[in-house]
Amino acid sequence: MKKLEQYGIQPSKKLGQNFLNDSGVLRREVAYADIGPEDTVLEIGPGIGNLTELLLGKAAKVIAVEQDRQFSKCLGDLQKQHSHLSLLWGDALRVGLPRFDKVVANLPYHVALPIIFRLLGQRFDRAVLMVQKRLAERMCAGVGENGYCRMGITVGRVAKVDMLEKIRSDSFVPEPDVESAIVKIERGKPNFAVPSEDFFKQVLEALFAHRDESLQRVLEKSRDRNLPPTALAKLGKKLKNKQIFRLTPREFGEITRVMWEVRERKIKR
Repeated sequence: MKKLEQYGIQPSKKLGQNFLNDSGVLRREVAYADIGPEDTVLEIGPGIGNLTELLLGKAAKVIAVEQDRQFSKCLGDLQKQHSHLSLLWGDALRVGLPRFDKVVANLPYHVALPIIFRLLGQRFDRAVLMVQKRLAERMCAGVGENGYCRMGITVGRVAKVDMLEKIRSDSFVPEPDVESAIVKIERGKPNFAVPSEDFFKQVLEALFAHRDESLQRVLEKSRDRNLPPTALAKLGKKLKNKQIFRLTPREFGEITRVMWEVRERKIKR
């Protein structure tokens, strides 16, 4: 494995750079992705390229997106050895992404969630990602559990998420202040339909601001235009009596459809 000192790399706190330095974990990440010889793999934040090099041994093509130009030399050297490595320099939240089949990446933790949401807007088969353990737990939390939240519902509607293993802080250089975990995300068709993705997120945000209260109580006192109290008449008693954090994702979808219909009727008047 290449070392930071070989290239005089100074990890940037601003960019949340903590480099995975455990060869066993790196190899397991690649194995979890089950990369085939025809796969194009996207890596975000390759850094010095230790994970990149392992991916190049499996994939037909690796597309590495890197923002920090201090890695130009080490990634450039790697590209000279492997013609199937394509480097994209820029912010992973803004740079244009070409087609890819799989994603394997140790994400910068401070922007991991927006990157995941951006990836979910693309077509791919599987993503294996290193993220903060707390984020992994929230993505995988079930109905009624402590970590159950709007973000997990939004991700879970379009993908299956599994936490594969927790990773010790001393596997990184420098060691992060938070615990880490590897998650596997398998993209699929939405579990249920919603009238508008943005409106679904708005309804979830408004409801989870009162996660311990019943749906009826939240709507009765709501002044949010996305949660009209008049929608209560169109919701079943069982649904209305549930606490927000005990509603299932499909029930949130049903609530969203009712809210949308009520709102659209008002707009047309």
